[in-house]
Amino acid sequence: MKHSLSTHYPVRYGGKPVSAHPLQLVPEELKTEAVCLAAVQKDGNALEFVPETLKTEAVCLAAVQKVGRVLEFVPEAMRTGTVCLAAVQTNGQALRLVPETLKTEALCLAAVKHSRPYEKVLSYVPEALKTEDVCLAALIQDDGAQHYIPEGLKAKVDVALKKNFLD
Repeated sequence: MKHSLSTHYPVRYGGKPVSAHPLQLVPEELKTEAVCLAAVQKDGNALEFVPETLKTEAVCLAAVQKVGRVLEFVPEAMRTGTVCLAAVQTNGQALRLVPETLKTEALCLAAVKHSRPYEKVLSYVPEALKTEDVCLAALIQDDGAQHYIPEGLKAKVDVALKKNFLD
């Protein structure tokens, strides 16, 4: 039987069955960067079980390209513009995990474009980066975003939205 790295296997701990990620079952001395990279390429959630010393930019990037929300398990030093952009392109809500210093208009625009309705991604965009383009993209994805559009932009965004749907 071939096993998948993304399957959680039942194991026993203290006599009780628990669910485990396959990478958790690999002895620490056998975990290498190559093993961890293969694990996160198969299932980005494996990043949670990668030892900190093996969380290289390549491993972290591969993980967030699969599952954006695992940015939570990326060490601060590895949260580069490239890694954060990949995370928000996979899951717009990962924007909440991006350091403020790395948030740019382009990154925020990517996040709102890769969000789903009701995720309120625009609420994670700093006020200074809530441009007409970012707000319009957010509103197209999620009509609930209107609550997070600055008052001074609401009229412009409304006009742009109408124009967008008439074109």
